[in-house]
Parts: sequence; C-alpha cells; structure tokens
Amino acid sequence: MYRSEQRPRREHRVRPAGFSLTEMLILIVMLSILASLAIPRLDYNRFRVNADARNVMMTLAYAQRLAVSLQHNVQVTFDASYNQVRTLEDANDDGLFTSNERVRGFQLTEGVVFSQNSVADLPAPSPTNLLTQVSFWRDGSANTAGVVYLNTRKGIARGDNEDARALEIARATGRTNWWTYTGGSWRKGN
Repeated sequence: MYRSEQRPRREHRVRPAGFSLTEMLILIVMLSILASLAIPRLDYNRFRVNADARNVMMTLAYAQRLAVSLQHNVQVTFDASYNQVRTLEDANDDGLFTSNERVRGFQLTEGVVFSQNSVADLPAPSPTNLLTQVSFWRDGSANTAGVVYLNTRKGIARGDNEDARALEIARATGRTNWWTYTGGSWRKGN
C-alpha cells in the first residue's frame, strides 16, 4: 500500500465541556428530595438559644473585665419585657445612668426569651434567685450570686423546656457557668 492510498483519518467528535440539561434536572430533583428530608429535622430554636446564651456569657465576662480595667462598677441588666441585655459603665458608682457614662446592649434573637418556665432550679449548691441585674465591682466580683434563664417561645408553648439554658453567676469570682436542660435534669456545660 502506498501512502497516498492510506485510509482517511477518522475525526473524533469532541463533547463540549459541562452538563446536559437532563443531568442538571436530575441533580436538582435529587437535591430537592434530600432538602425536603433534612430541613424538618433542623432545630433552629436550639441554635438561637445557644447563640444568645453565648452572647450573654460574653457580655458578663466583658463587664467583669471592664470593671477591673476601668476601676469602677459595671452594671448588667436583663430586661425581660424587651428581651434586652444592657451594660452600663457606671463611672461614678451610683447605679444610675448619667450623660458621661456609656451604655451598650443587644436584643435577644427572635423567639428567645428570659424565662425559667417551671424548669427545676439548678442543682445545689447553685444559687436559686433569678437575676434581673448584676453589678461587677472593681475587683471582678459580683454584687450577688444568681441565675439567668433563657428559653424559647416554642419550648415554652410545647411545655418540654428542652431549649432551656441557665447562666449561673458566682458572687465571689464573678464567673459564669453554663447549664443545659436535658430531659428533666440540668447538665453543666454546653
């Protein structure tokens, strides 16, 4: 065979890169089926109450450090009627707001409230009094020991209180401990 008589070369068809419409539709259907199974199992309320408990804990720790560094009282107020936490840098140590003192605060996430809602008190020797306000003194200690309870509106409506969280404040050290309500009892830590 001579070279001129060689068979003609076949040209290969190259597929364009990407997905076909059918492949994309199958993928969308599979993802929607998975999402419809997974979304009802997500508990956003638990995430919200945990986030707010962390925010309150950080606010308390910040207030304690601020009282030590500024060498004057710092007051933290838990306003259940508006679901707010306010921090007052009480420069003249009188417990009242004046124009030269700074106030900071934040609103609890939608659906999270300050409420014990018939949940049992924390195990002894934890304090049992509910706090609406705590002051941190110059040495970092708190003016009182007590507990701040957080819960969700849905948990209160269901009556199971699975979303209840408690923040225990020690008087002598001003430190805060986190408690989680699990099926009828409190567990320390998150």
